[in-house]
Amino acid sequence: MKKFIPYFVLTTLGIFLFYYAQATSENVYYIDGNVEKIPLQVEEIKKEKSIICSDCGMMVKNPLTSAQAIIPSGRTYFFDDVGCMIRWVDQQSSKDKIKMYVYVPECSCYIDPFAAWYVRDGITPIGYGVVAYGTSMSALLSDYTMSAYEFGYEKFKEKEKDKQIYEFDEVREYVLRGETLLHPIMKKLILQ
Repeated sequence: MKKFIPYFVLTTLGIFLFYYAQATSENVYYIDGNVEKIPLQVEEIKKEKSIICSDCGMMVKNPLTSAQAIIPSGRTYFFDDVGCMIRWVDQQSSKDKIKMYVYVPECSCYIDPFAAWYVRDGITPIGYGVVAYGTSMSALLSDYTMSAYEFGYEKFKEKEKDKQIYEFDEVREYVLRGETLLHPIMKKLILQ
């Protein structure tokens, strides 16, 4: 019986701390009332609350890889990775009516995903590798990638002339088929 008491106390304390953290944290999974369907400024919201990705449940820490989706009722959902947004939108019944935005570093703003250019070897929170850029030249010259990280900057610069960029429809198909940096064989092919 004496061996059981410490485990009981620790379990009870753990459960208490878990529920206390849930009750006191101010997490935002979505924001209602965006009837204009414009992207919301993540940095302003993050000053007061923690923004949580609607697909994977991770905190949206870096706006450079973030995305937003707005459903017809005006509810805005946040994502820490473009790949998370693609997966989430694909699971919705009214996916054709959802307005999407991706963050691009050139203007530090959100734009329509169909107007952006993408790389598939970017450094992203989940690891899909999909990063948006406002211009094709920015996407071609980007060095915020796994290729630059894994091969070293000098070797990456030598291979830069062979870099491929993609449109939204292409990266959406790659993500939905699982052809991202999360798949070990695909990662090897993408980073070659």
